[in-house]
Amino acid sequence: MLPTGHIEWTWAGLNLIQRRTGLFEDADYRVMALAVMAPDLLDKPLAWFIFPNANAALFFGHTLLLHGLVWAGAAATGRLQRWLPYLLAFSAHLIEDRMWGFTQTLLWPLRGWGWHPWQHVGTPAEMLHAYLQIIVQEPILIILDAIGAGLLAWFLWDRKLITKERLLTFLRTGRPPADIVLAEQK
Repeated sequence: MLPTGHIEWTWAGLNLIQRRTGLFEDADYRVMALAVMAPDLLDKPLAWFIFPNANAALFFGHTLLLHGLVWAGAAATGRLQRWLPYLLAFSAHLIEDRMWGFTQTLLWPLRGWGWHPWQHVGTPAEMLHAYLQIIVQEPILIILDAIGAGLLAWFLWDRKLITKERLLTFLRTGRPPADIVLAEQK
């Protein structure tokens, strides 16, 4: 999934949970975006600077080992409940990337010390080229990201973030402004 897709699906999911259950009302959408992007924010620089010849782009951030350690760390420090929406977003990245198809990395190091082989992506230009190739080879990604764009539009409409003032408030605070109840609706 493309970076925008990760964020769109996550924001829509959080919005739906908040609207339907009232859970995670204090969640910061900006932190949710960082949490869902964290595996890529870790692994892409590794691909460019640490392992440029690994012919891979999925490393530690895409392993069950790291995700398990992060969850265990949250539980051990007593922050599991407070961090739950961000932990869910962090690990949702594995589902959004369909990691069950990349078990060499997902189950690392249980399946050996290597990473799922892909192609040389040791520079940003090579990574962009690789992603353009994958979009052509995996049309489902276009569909998933198009659905993500629709989910983002729904989120913006549902939270009335279509005015400049409300959108800026959302971006500044990380939370949608409270819904406005018009006087005639009271």
